[in-house]
Amino acid sequence: MTCIRLTPGISWGLVFRSLLTITVGLHPVCASAQQSATPFERWVATHALPIATVDSATGVLDLQRVRQVIGSARVVALGEPTHGAHEPLAFRNRLFRYLVDELGFTAIAIESGLPESRLVQDYVAGGPGDARQIVRDNLSWGFGEFQENEALVQWMRQYNADPTHHRKVRFYGMDLSLGGPGGSIPMPIAFDGALSYVARVDSMSAGRLRATFQPLLARMHTAASLSIAEHDALTAAIDDLLSLLERERPAYTEASSAPDYEWGYRNAIAAQQADRMFRLMPRDAPAGVIPPSAWQAMNSRDAAMAENVRWILTQEGPQGRVLVFAHNGHVKNGPTEGGIWSAFEKPATAMGQYLHSALGRDLIIIGTSAAANGPGLPPAIPDSDGVDASLAKVGLPLFLIDLRASSANGAVNEWLLARRSLRANFTTILTVSPRTAFDALMFIDTLTPAHIASTPR
Repeated sequence: MTCIRLTPGISWGLVFRSLLTITVGLHPVCASAQQSATPFERWVATHALPIATVDSATGVLDLQRVRQVIGSARVVALGEPTHGAHEPLAFRNRLFRYLVDELGFTAIAIESGLPESRLVQDYVAGGPGDARQIVRDNLSWGFGEFQENEALVQWMRQYNADPTHHRKVRFYGMDLSLGGPGGSIPMPIAFDGALSYVARVDSMSAGRLRATFQPLLARMHTAASLSIAEHDALTAAIDDLLSLLERERPAYTEASSAPDYEWGYRNAIAAQQADRMFRLMPRDAPAGVIPPSAWQAMNSRDAAMAENVRWILTQEGPQGRVLVFAHNGHVKNGPTEGGIWSAFEKPATAMGQYLHSALGRDLIIIGTSAAANGPGLPPAIPDSDGVDASLAKVGLPLFLIDLRASSANGAVNEWLLARRSLRANFTTILTVSPRTAFDALMFIDTLTPAHIASTPR
């Protein structure tokens, strides 16, 4: 097979759109590379599903074969190798459009605070506001800065505005609402959301609870800012809030609405989740250092995210299907270890492990591999025997590979079950057994910086 070389100015996307119009499964891999490749690399070269572009395109021919990977799964978890790269975000947007239009997906849940996402959900449903401001104010962990996230929200609003689309799509965050260094401090958003709801339906109870919460929340600056007795008082107050909501559910629902009650109650759950994680944060950790015991807090966070995804699936109903988008380290069905996470005294359990246990075949996990960093990003050299470098040797800039198809090939399956490095956060790695961690992998040759949106006026 002849090796294709691009003339300057001609994009891979244009080449692949032309190839895919002619045939399905034609891969431009050099014959010399095939001869020197490992069995795994040769297998990928013959099974890879080329993707024309990560950005929005007029055709969906290349994505049609994604249908085979997803099947009837109700939840597709798509990972990104790092936060702040354009290509994973752009591909997420393109994939979600396809999943909605072609496979009936009804919602997307991203790695951002669940309490804040109610306002984004209201906006895509046609509520008031400006997309740029809504995204900037209500996507946590810095994700509100990216144009790609604004584009997602704008498309969802436009889709929902079309009267021919009878089933509207919904937006959720599924993460804890945290701030501070490394997301270590529970923010008052979840508490405020729950108490504001109670105030609408039971002002007396809300006043009593707020008087208990306010002085404690005002002092939560670090893991050691509250004494153990004070933290016990905060936990007890959260328990009281949840008990009240559960006990008065019929009356509160009648006084508001079922969706409003669900969000009010979920805010209280999110407050409880943040409190649990906060209790597990090391109280005396030096700045910039990952303490060995930090795996416990990460366990708590990932368990909470998995619990929130299951709640979202319940909200979507029996016919609901959800795209979950988060870091590879969260979506994978495997423990968190390797690279900077080697500091843990014990590997943390990832969200994907919790979801896999709960959802079984209703879950498909697609990780993302990236071989290189482009201009504006720190240089990185993938491990020569790692996942990223091995996929890069195939010679395709963008493709999807279904790892489940390896089961019939002993040598390939053995390679995929071994512990391998997978690039993460531009300059570090995760250590994974690829076949266990992911059902499929999306390969992106080069990452470039996410597009920073202008500040709203």
